[in-house]
Amino acid sequence: MHVSLRHGAIAGLAISSLLLISACDGGSDSAKASGSKTKNAPPAPPTHISSKQAEQALVTGAELAEGWQREPDTIIDKKAAGAEEESLKGVRKACAPLAEILNSGRPDADHKATAQAVFYKKGEETNLAQDVSGYTPAQAVGLMSGLRTAIKECGSFDGTMSGKKAKVKVTTLEVPKYGDESVGYAISITSDDMVMDFDMATVRSVGGLTTLRNNYSDTGDRAKGAFNEGLAHAAEKLKAATAKTA
Repeated sequence: MHVSLRHGAIAGLAISSLLLISACDGGSDSAKASGSKTKNAPPAPPTHISSKQAEQALVTGAELAEGWQREPDTIIDKKAAGAEEESLKGVRKACAPLAEILNSGRPDADHKATAQAVFYKKGEETNLAQDVSGYTPAQAVGLMSGLRTAIKECGSFDGTMSGKKAKVKVTTLEVPKYGDESVGYAISITSDDMVMDFDMATVRSVGGLTTLRNNYSDTGDRAKGAFNEGLAHAAEKLKAATAKTA
């Protein structure tokens, strides 16, 4: 049995706090001059994208191909969607980035902002999904390095899904160079009589990461055209979202 996965949930918004510090210096001329310079200095650029910017970096159904629509209130993060029992678990450490990206849509849980969307086409079992997540630049570079290592070292590995043994196979997938760096990979999971196949690509721009996932069926359209078109738009939108971050 060949299946594709869908899970729904409403994402929450992260709230950040602002710490205000005041000081009194007796009102000296030098202190006033210093304060004036500080007041007029341009604000430092943010170190990561906001949740709003992450949402704006999601592709639309119209940008994929004719007939594709976004499925409302649907995400691919199994924990957030209340389907954590279906997560891929028990994998060896080197392969953890691949398990994490399959389970949540992103390579690490320590994101600063995130947005996800799932797209479907009427009459097709295939679905396309996208995650956009914000990290600091150093985090993002490290996560891409770990993902590349996992793709290279984990051509085949074992785990469990829903309490059953699962065998995972990973191969490289050729994708164009996007953003600061990009990597493509194909994943196949077999558990009992269930098989799940994915075409995937992750793009980094500064500290932003976007992953596009094509969860296709062995019947019908594999949606390679929509995947390639969506990836190009996803990379372009991520670059625009991260342009003013440092």
